[in-house]
Amino acid sequence: MIILLKPSLYISAIFILLFTSACSSTGSSNNEAAEQQKQKVEAMVVKKEPLSASFDLSGTLQPYEDTSVSFELSGLIRDTVVNVGDSVSQGQILTMLDSSSYQLQLEQASTAILEAQAGIKNATAAISSADASIQSADAQKAAAQAGVNKVNKGAREQERAQVRTKVQRAQSALTKAQATAERTKLLYDQGAATKNDYENAQLALTNATKDLEDTQEALSLIQEGATLEDRQSAESSLQQAQAGKEAAIAAKEQAGASRDNSTAAYQQAVIAKKQAELSLSKTALKAPISGVILEKKATVGQLASAGQPVYRIGQIDKLKVLLPVPDHEITNWKQGQTVQLQLYDENREGTVSKIYPATNTNTGSINVEVIVPNTQHDWAPGQVIKAGRQLTQSEQILLPAKAVINNGTDTFVYKVVNNKAVKTVVNVGQMSNNKLEITKGLNVGDRIVTTGVNLIYDGLLVQIMGGTSK
Repeated sequence: MIILLKPSLYISAIFILLFTSACSSTGSSNNEAAEQQKQKVEAMVVKKEPLSASFDLSGTLQPYEDTSVSFELSGLIRDTVVNVGDSVSQGQILTMLDSSSYQLQLEQASTAILEAQAGIKNATAAISSADASIQSADAQKAAAQAGVNKVNKGAREQERAQVRTKVQRAQSALTKAQATAERTKLLYDQGAATKNDYENAQLALTNATKDLEDTQEALSLIQEGATLEDRQSAESSLQQAQAGKEAAIAAKEQAGASRDNSTAAYQQAVIAKKQAELSLSKTALKAPISGVILEKKATVGQLASAGQPVYRIGQIDKLKVLLPVPDHEITNWKQGQTVQLQLYDENREGTVSKIYPATNTNTGSINVEVIVPNTQHDWAPGQVIKAGRQLTQSEQILLPAKAVINNGTDTFVYKVVNNKAVKTVVNVGQMSNNKLEITKGLNVGDRIVTTGVNLIYDGLLVQIMGGTSK
């Protein structure tokens, strides 16, 4: 079922809708205007900090430790591995020289070692052979000496008796052989013995005769003694044996000298190899310390000389600065003391690490070395910083100077209370580190406008957009 409204009711409904929409639009516009009226500012929460002296000293930041790195050898730079700004570790390779010539030296030294080892082996074998020859010569000499002794001494009585006995036996054998031969001949002539029996008897007679002659000759030799030729022959054998031994001893000495030479050559080759290995290792330039590449003074293809700086490496995780302290103030400085350092608008604490024992010749000041942490590497060597020594260990409320206003009558700041700027009169003390000491008017935890103070007034709505508002 469809319900039809009267025209008057329809017009009334439209008017109500338009009025409601207009009210809603007006409310939204008012809220946006209120938000736009809030002034955007930066603020900080008040806290206490150590009060330091004014920054009346300055110095140039330096790496905590830095060193120039150079090759110990000359050669052509083959490669550069790192560049300025790169972080390197101790022992890391920075650049390389062409190592082909040094590699060749190493190979030559290795070959010389093998040759020397072969020479030692051959000489050792020659010594062993000479020892064997000496032993053989000794045996020959002993045999020759025995022969000489025997010749000179002659046969012993026992030997003569033995030879005479042999002669007697040979004589008996001959007599028996003669009788047998005669009997066999008669039988053979009578036809009672064979021709073979006859011939055997004749052969036995011949042999018996020869044996008797030999034994008789041996007996004659023994009885007469050695001849001159025998003695000369025996002496000659002894001399030959002695000469053989001397030759073997000379060969051993020569082999020993050869082994000594080969051993010396081996030792020299080992030293040459170590030197070649050392030279080859030095073709790689390594970082002596961990740090950051501060300077690069070499390019690929450049001929580098020994000792020529190639890189400069510095440790910048912490930096140091030398502060020229007037000598009449040096008693106020102590090792381990905290020093406030300022670089542009950034402040950082450093620590006194060393007080130099002598004054500077030209200025009469005394250098105080201060170490400052730099883990983010946001401070760089070469930058000039200002420094001030902490006067007291007590802490005070300190505000940036830009947050404090003086209109000629009052000195005040703007606190943020319920999102409004509240003008607050304060008393100030010393300026330290570009900050003013607030001696009266503020409490720790107050929120103070730091940026945009010249754009606000007492009671103005503000919107905190940055700073240390928490």
